[in-house]
Amino acid sequence: MTKQGIEEYIKPMKEKIYLDTSVPSAYYDTTKPLRQLITQKWFEKEASRYALNISTLTVAEIDETSDERRRQSIKALIKKYKCRLLEVSDEMLSLSKKYMKYGAIPKSEPEDALHVAIATVSGIEMLASWNFSHIVSINPIRKIHEINIKNKYYPIQIGSLEIFGGAKYGNL
Repeated sequence: MTKQGIEEYIKPMKEKIYLDTSVPSAYYDTTKPLRQLITQKWFEKEASRYALNISTLTVAEIDETSDERRRQSIKALIKKYKCRLLEVSDEMLSLSKKYMKYGAIPKSEPEDALHVAIATVSGIEMLASWNFSHIVSINPIRKIHEINIKNKYYPIQIGSLEIFGGAKYGNL
């Protein structure tokens, strides 16, 4: 085996990160310029450090974007960065219902609960979101961890792009 072959063989696997819809959407969101800048820089300079994951739920939410040009741009972004597409399973739906039943995510936000469940059931180590109301907040994170442990899932690291390398481009 050549030296290059050995280095490729022993190269550590990339950590997996799940991007909820708010992340690729923020790339084109001019209403929040600092968040947009952090997101753009993160994709350009940090994303390659991770194995990026989205879900069919993410795609469905993107499809609801009324601005055709923006919708197509977001889809092109996830294609450019080779985001792995995860299918929603019954196990994920069941876990998302537990997040709502036990107060981790409000019952009025089933998609938010499902994003977390998709990442958790898929064994993804991290979830990035710009949703500070229902996902990236200390109380939901604590409750999500409790529910995951009780249901024999690993805790998942949840945060905005700032904690996954984006802080060097700005802080909200």
